[in-house]
Amino acid sequence: MHYALSKMTDSYITISSPGEAVYKEKGSKFLSFAFHIEGEDEADALRKEFKKKYYDATHVVYAFRLGAEGERFRAADDGEPSGSSGLPVLNTIKSKNITDVIVLVVRYFGGTKLGIPGLIDAYSQAAALALDAAAPEERLVTETVSVSVPYSQMNYVMRIVKDQDLQIAEMGGSVDCEMKILVRKNLKDKVLELLNKNGRIAE
Repeated sequence: MHYALSKMTDSYITISSPGEAVYKEKGSKFLSFAFHIEGEDEADALRKEFKKKYYDATHVVYAFRLGAEGERFRAADDGEPSGSSGLPVLNTIKSKNITDVIVLVVRYFGGTKLGIPGLIDAYSQAAALALDAAAPEERLVTETVSVSVPYSQMNYVMRIVKDQDLQIAEMGGSVDCEMKILVRKNLKDKVLELLNKNGRIAE
């Protein structure tokens, strides 16, 4: 399954719950797992955990993709022929338009060599099954708007927050109210215009 982005360009697809699957080919068993991750440290920790957990496996291949535009990624063959496993897993992630995700594929060799084309197909299929078993989630790319406003104008600001479905990240202050508001990237200019309509209070 391919996940389509919304018409606005400031959203991306990740997964909200893990997925796992089993794929078999000519005696070899491929256990595949997909997880949401927030950074490379998390990816490294999962890789190490799986290497330890599946110590008896022939290979533990993985690939991950990070960032709203999938700009950070890595793939590893773990002893399989170069380009036959990690890259196909990564390409499967890309083809499904998903990011902030890692897919690990654990292989138990079944005695019959699959050849490069066979390995590419098997790892691609295993990765796709794990991703299909996960729950997709659309997330927004947001930016922070800082607001400094007298408490007497708070009703005006809060009406904009409600009408534009914004999220308040921080709020405090004694003389004036100091706020940090999370704004969908494509709406930032519009929100700034609304907030500053009666004088500059936001940036």
